[in-house]
Amino acid sequence: MSHFGEAPGSLIDWIDTRIETGFSNFVYIDEHFYSCPVLRRIFSIARKLGYQSLLQEELSEQDSLLLLKENAMLALRAPDFKKSKVIRLCFFRTTPDQQPNDACGDCLGYAVFKIDHFSGAPQPKFHIYEAVMRPSRSERGNNFIHCSKHFTVSTTIGRFSVEGALYAQQNDLTFVCAHVALRTVIAAASPNNDSDYCQINQLLGIDHTTRQLGSSANAPNSGLDRNEMEAVFKHCGLDFTTTVHEPGTAEFTGEFQRELYSSIESGMPALLGFELDPAPNGSPQGRHIIPVLGHTFNEDTWVADASRAYFEGGLQYYSSESWLSTYVTHDDNFGPYLCLPRHFIRKKNFRISFGLLRSSQNMTAVDAEAVGLDFCNALAKTFAREKSGWLGRFAAFANTGLLVLRTIQLQKREYLEHLKQSTSWNGARHPADTLAQIEATLPEHFWLIEASAPELFAASRRKFGEVLIDTTIAPNGTDPTPLWLGARLPSAFFIQQNKAFHTLPSGIQSHTELFQFNTTPQI
Repeated sequence: MSHFGEAPGSLIDWIDTRIETGFSNFVYIDEHFYSCPVLRRIFSIARKLGYQSLLQEELSEQDSLLLLKENAMLALRAPDFKKSKVIRLCFFRTTPDQQPNDACGDCLGYAVFKIDHFSGAPQPKFHIYEAVMRPSRSERGNNFIHCSKHFTVSTTIGRFSVEGALYAQQNDLTFVCAHVALRTVIAAASPNNDSDYCQINQLLGIDHTTRQLGSSANAPNSGLDRNEMEAVFKHCGLDFTTTVHEPGTAEFTGEFQRELYSSIESGMPALLGFELDPAPNGSPQGRHIIPVLGHTFNEDTWVADASRAYFEGGLQYYSSESWLSTYVTHDDNFGPYLCLPRHFIRKKNFRISFGLLRSSQNMTAVDAEAVGLDFCNALAKTFAREKSGWLGRFAAFANTGLLVLRTIQLQKREYLEHLKQSTSWNGARHPADTLAQIEATLPEHFWLIEASAPELFAASRRKFGEVLIDTTIAPNGTDPTPLWLGARLPSAFFIQQNKAFHTLPSGIQSHTELFQFNTTPQI
């Protein structure tokens, strides 16, 4: 077990927090939790979710091997460490006189608050060791977090499941911002690899004696570098892409936003590292890294049309990224589920990004989208004579450079489930025989490039169809045909077999829903 959610605890109190009782988040946190601003952020999320009661429990070393390990590591790093106190707070939308029902989602989340006491410090140090809260905004609120997972919290009143993204704060002694960012994305990307900080440090050879972490270490390697973070990903069996911008090197390609978007739109998290501006007193620049978990969607954005009409003349399609408004991130300094405007991190500050992948690949999302556009254009020429219906509309939008393309890395089982659930406006579905042939033909992983129209994509979240691109073959720049696995348009599927395309009946003549992740993606 590498998180405190499942650790047994001792009941301290179960508080009724309904408004009429006069319970105040501010007063409670001021009196019990050192006015911790991040905890105020977590309580604000709970308030938005409609919590009515707060379960407070204490965790002990006797009942938690993880806590015992963490404190032993802390004692190595700081010889004046004395003891810790760990409080777990669980938020419920039921009152104490009601038994919460896990099937109804009554548990809204939990937060673990760790207080560390040192003999040489007048005040203890504290941090949120971990928290899992449901996002206060859902897809109905144009908030998309595709990499949430289910966490179990075992309390004195029962076991409950909470869906969200793990949040944590550094203690700036035995683990720093890179540790907590890694832990968040590993928990989101690979549920069986939720590593604790002791495991990460052991893997990297950090013993807290010959090498120390944190701002007080006063050493050049007091944090984790690129190679160490990559080593953690590799140890967990995770595929990833890395984009680096170090001043004075030629490694930076000039673009990192697209890789972030590719990961989060494919249901995987990413990491974004940046350099801080110098302090007013001339202090050296520091660095920080945060996990990127999702994005918000602005269906009324000006950017999609304006970028083509005013600033990017000649672009032959709309990228779905144009409708991205902000990234959804955690920041261990400020709290969970914060919105980072898309272009807020300037290129001069950007230093590194890691985009996690569903599987290994030999082409980027940008390359896959370009190959998908070629396929759409080839199909459009074939159906250029169609003057009516949704197939004709697809051809018209493609031939005039007005398609919207959305690129996602998928597993075959996810695509097949999407096809089974897809319906036209009149309720028509795809034939079972067609789905069986597709299942027998496709590889386990591929790029899905959805093709839509601007108004259809933004307003209805629907599409004409999609093209499927092989992830294992690198583009050769001349003939994209070997990369084309197949396509679906209103009226038909097109599947490549033995270097020839075969047509299969679709059963759906109109547009269909965009693909969406209903559960945590598997890798």
